[in-house]
Amino acid sequence: MGINCTLNKNRSNIIFAENECSDGMCCFTCVIPPDNGHVGFLKFLWKKGSGYPYVKLLVTGEGYKNELYDSCKFLNFTISASPTDASLKMDLRCSIYKRRPVQCMGYPDEAGDSLFEKMSGPCIFNEYAAPASYKKLIYKRDWQAFYAIQDDVKAIRNIFVNEDAHTARELLIHAKDVHLATISAGNEESNYILIPLPKRIQNILYLSEKHQPIGTIAQAYHRWQEKIQKNLQNHYGTEWEMKLKNAIETEEKDAGKRRNEDTTGNPEC
Repeated sequence: MGINCTLNKNRSNIIFAENECSDGMCCFTCVIPPDNGHVGFLKFLWKKGSGYPYVKLLVTGEGYKNELYDSCKFLNFTISASPTDASLKMDLRCSIYKRRPVQCMGYPDEAGDSLFEKMSGPCIFNEYAAPASYKKLIYKRDWQAFYAIQDDVKAIRNIFVNEDAHTARELLIHAKDVHLATISAGNEESNYILIPLPKRIQNILYLSEKHQPIGTIAQAYHRWQEKIQKNLQNHYGTEWEMKLKNAIETEEKDAGKRRNEDTTGNPEC
């Protein structure tokens, strides 16, 4: 899958809605069965959500294959303009249950009855929001994640609240860090508006008993030792222990410098 994109300059911020289902992550992952059987007979009675099939999840990294994920059929994806300032508010939630359905309550600790690969260890969205030092150690790529909205009038009209579609598009494409992209998948090529996933750790589905936010390399390693050790062995072979030790020491040294700067106002020499 190929992707060409341009970054638009900042004009307004996109604010994430404050509710427990506002990231909608389980709607893009293996929690949701491909036939949407998790909603039982309701799937025959309800119309599809505002986000389907217009919004997808794009994971991309330079030199690596881009990954484009479809959403659950019943994902509601809405954007509204603030009446008081130039900001936009984005919200994702289940259109049927109006809250986190049973299938999502255990996410990401339980991956659900899906045909796709089950999750384990720190989930991908937790790692996405982790400190740069952790990602540099674990990954050999700098990757990003976006909500990819089809760039056409019907899609924008479906997800924007109380705005003319053409006006809404102008507001959206000039928002902070929003990209315009052309994505090719197979023989098809489509235009998308890309909104970066917020790297926030409040009120998000990936906060769970087993999948706490990654604060430091040492904390992450001790919590998910088996998974992270396997990744390090794949990346570094017999040198993985030395790489881990050096990364932890560097992170602790950098943290000490930041604490010193916070205390004195000057960098440590």
